[in-house]
Amino acid sequence: MSYTLKITARAEKSYAQNLDYLEKEWGPKVTLQFMDRVDSVLQAIRQNPYLYPLHSPSKKIRRCVIQGRIIMYYRISGTTAISILLFWNTYQNPDKLKF
Repeated sequence: MSYTLKITARAEKSYAQNLDYLEKEWGPKVTLQFMDRVDSVLQAIRQNPYLYPLHSPSKKIRRCVIQGRIIMYYRISGTTAISILLFWNTYQNPDKLKF
């Protein structure tokens, strides 16, 4: 069974911020690798959303390391949907990571 993906506004914003960061700090090659990795992870979790470990069991939030220090957080919503919540760069202050 294939799940549908819902990208939150916060996830869209953090994705764009990470693209900007990667482009400035690492260049186009690393940026494209990041984009390809996100695409492959999204395809994988559409088929098996339980593929990656729980980050917050009480909130049912899962985490996937995308590249280096960038983590994608998502939640399985119901029986057929996945909500992409955030792309978090671990260079940030961890106290700001809130769901």
